[in-house]
Amino acid sequence: MNEVGIIRHDESEGLRFGKLMAECYYYMAKHIMEAMGEEKGAQVIRAALKEFGEDRVASMKREAAEKGVEVTDFEKYFTVRDMPDCGWINGDERGVVKQCLFHEVWKRYGDLGIKLGSYYCEIDYILYGGFGFHLDRPKNKCLGDDECVMHFTYDK
Repeated sequence: MNEVGIIRHDESEGLRFGKLMAECYYYMAKHIMEAMGEEKGAQVIRAALKEFGEDRVASMKREAAEKGVEVTDFEKYFTVRDMPDCGWINGDERGVVKQCLFHEVWKRYGDLGIKLGSYYCEIDYILYGGFGFHLDRPKNKCLGDDECVMHFTYDK
């Protein structure tokens, strides 16, 4: 039986790329923390993720403009969303994630992997906020919860 966080050649390309991205992030963040210390390292990681998120938003907005899509709800957001859905298992209601591909990778690296992963999760505030959505996340797997729960409102 395949462990979810392990990369296997027989998986879809999207799934493998997602796992590789999560692993790459872990190793880069780990080395930043080791080189700079926990406080400064966390600041640098968060600053890099903020810039990465803002760049992703700008790219998705360009695509929306090219398609003539005004992103005012989730259906329209998902027409330009850059992240594929493979590797995530959602719950019965919108905004509930039972299995997160990135979390499955990061938990292989123990407490440090989960802690560094929690910084990455902050990118969701940038991605959704960039389109006028307000995100409230009462549960997060990287903060010890059994699932991720995200509630959204749209700031018109």
